[in-house]
Amino acid sequence: MPMTLRSTLLSLSLLALMSLALFPAMASAQRSTTPDYDYLPPAEVEKITLGDAEQAVLVRPWQGRNQYGAAVLLGDLGEDADPEGLLAFLRRELTPKGWATLSIGAPQGAAQPNHITDAGEIPKPGEQQLSQKSNQSLPKYSQEDWAALREQQKTVMSQTLGQLDSLGKSYPGKRILIVTGQSAGLVIEMLTAATLPSPDLLVVINPYLEQDEENRDLPGKLAKLALPVLDIQSPDGLPASLATQKARKALSPLGEPLRYEQQQLALNLDQPSAWQDVLTLVQGFAQRILRAYP
Repeated sequence: MPMTLRSTLLSLSLLALMSLALFPAMASAQRSTTPDYDYLPPAEVEKITLGDAEQAVLVRPWQGRNQYGAAVLLGDLGEDADPEGLLAFLRRELTPKGWATLSIGAPQGAAQPNHITDAGEIPKPGEQQLSQKSNQSLPKYSQEDWAALREQQKTVMSQTLGQLDSLGKSYPGKRILIVTGQSAGLVIEMLTAATLPSPDLLVVINPYLEQDEENRDLPGKLAKLALPVLDIQSPDGLPASLATQKARKALSPLGEPLRYEQQQLALNLDQPSAWQDVLTLVQGFAQRILRAYP
């Protein structure tokens, strides 16, 4: 075998071994690392307990003379309590509008398969380089594993939201739940099944669920909710969310504008001007609900 090819194969083998050694430590660090929010004033960071672990809740009080209630903000699966972008903006900008904000981290999403080569799969010089055939798909979750994951996510979400009552006592009034992405899909499912206390107003932003079947069922479940819903869709929403946009609107209650309203944003959610549009939509819908149901 030419020396250059032998050196190349040896280098690849050493890199794979180094990756294998580093991966468990990296995974462990990711599991144990939680945001400390040390950039925020200490008064904004409260703690709740989930099992044997603590979780931060970011609380901002009312500002100004209006005191309508509290808005609970929950990002997409895997996001912390102060994700960059829209929710961080709403967390700060709703308080001058008369809404205290309580922000929480979302449950973790499905783990993605890693592509680290097992030590036993590292070939010797001259052997085949890949054990995965080109026509084979990567392993997927079984139905049982997926159902277990969903139940775990819903349990965490229920326990987390259930502990916000005590933190929200200082802010009596209406309750808005603002939730995005897959977390929005899970909240819709849980509210439909009555496994989550109903807020006074639900705001879903680009709602979807990852599995095709559960995503197809989402518009029907959303239509069954007997509470005011503001459904916001941005053009950069994931395909699964865009795929159900028309059905979500078509199945909504007819002649009941205070039960359901869908708004399509003109700009992507990576644009700060779109954040202001969302704030305006939430504020406007909330004001209509306050007038109708004081």
